[in-house]
Amino acid sequence: MRPGLVIPAAGRGTRFGGPVPKQLLPLNGRAVLLRSLDAFVGLIDHAVLAVSDDLRSDIEKLLATATYPFPIDVVIGGDTRQASVHAGLRALAPFCDIALIHDAVRPLVPPSCIAACIDALGEHPAAVVAIPCSATVKRAASDGTVDTTIPRDALWLAQTPQGLRLPLGLAAFAQAEANGWVCSDDAQVMEKAGHKVAIVPGDARNLKLTTPDDWAVAEALISPMSDVRRPMSSETADSDLCGL
Repeated sequence: MRPGLVIPAAGRGTRFGGPVPKQLLPLNGRAVLLRSLDAFVGLIDHAVLAVSDDLRSDIEKLLATATYPFPIDVVIGGDTRQASVHAGLRALAPFCDIALIHDAVRPLVPPSCIAACIDALGEHPAAVVAIPCSATVKRAASDGTVDTTIPRDALWLAQTPQGLRLPLGLAAFAQAEANGWVCSDDAQVMEKAGHKVAIVPGDARNLKLTTPDDWAVAEALISPMSDVRRPMSSETADSDLCGL
């Protein structure tokens, strides 16, 4: 199998706040987007970043500060995450036969989760990294009271990467576009197209940086002594980020 990576990186992170999109901000001295790419070193053959037109220059400038052992293409995404992923899959198709789709702002994904997702695609058309739901889940009634408590034994919280076999994935995303499906993640696109999606055990450290609280947790999980996941990069890798 020739694994590739699609990262939809067009978001502005409005819930996080601030003038700079959070994927471009330095997390303990290295941009979040670069940290997310770092995790895939040694595991993929090609990467595609699907970005908005107004962020393309900044992202290309950032990529120029780092060296990776796989090619990285930057393409313009769509108006939604789903459309951006579709654009990324189309760009990746000539180079790879399986695709991993990963959030730009999940910089702490363990390589073991990525490898397990790739392995799952040897037997399944699609896979999703997820963790068991550990909290009690309540469904609310319209008046703000509890309608019911949902048994959590079979509930999983989806993370990324989410993987798919590229020919099947391209067909599923084209079907979603034609039929107007609005899916909450990439695995759901495959589900609606009739494909079984394997669950790959994830990791609680695989945080999606959505709020400042998430950022504080991520900073606490990274220490200068243990931060060894970055590939070769220039000494100025993140020196200009605050000016983006």
